[in-house]
Amino acid sequence: MSRTGVGVARAAIALLLATGISLPARSSDPGEAEARRSARAFGQALTSGQASLLRPILPSGGKVHLSLPKIVPEEGWFASSQVEALLADFLSQGSVRSFELLRMESDGKTNALARGRAVLQDRQGRPMRLGLHLSFQPEGERWVLREIRETLE
Repeated sequence: MSRTGVGVARAAIALLLATGISLPARSSDPGEAEARRSARAFGQALTSGQASLLRPILPSGGKVHLSLPKIVPEEGWFASSQVEALLADFLSQGSVRSFELLRMESDGKTNALARGRAVLQDRQGRPMRLGLHLSFQPEGERWVLREIRETLE
C-alpha cells in the first residue's frame, strides 16, 4: 500500500473510533449467536401475543429489572413469573405489531445488550413506537433477560 493509502486508512480508522461507529463483528462466537437468538425470541413472544413464550429466556434464578412505563405501570425488579404475568396483562389489552432488532453487542461470554424498536397498540388502542433496551446474561447453556427498559424512540 502506498504512503497515501496508509494515511487514508489510518484517517478512516481514527474517524470511526472518534465517532463511536462500530463495525459488525466477524466473530462466529456461539455465545453471541445464542444471545441474538434470545433477543429475537423476546420479539417473537411479544408479536405473537403470548407472554408464555418468554419462559425460555427468563432466568430461573435472580430477577429481571423492568422499566416500561408505557406498557407496565410498575417499575423495579421482578421474578420471572411476575415478568411473564405483567407482560401477559399488557398483551390482554394491547398488542405488539412488530419488533425489530436494531443492534446487538455482546462479548459472547458474560453479557449482551440489544436495542430494538417495537410498534404497538397501547391499552387504549393508540398506536405507538417504542425503543427498547434488553440486557442478557448467560445462565447455564442459555442467555436470559436481566433488564427490559423503554428508551426514547
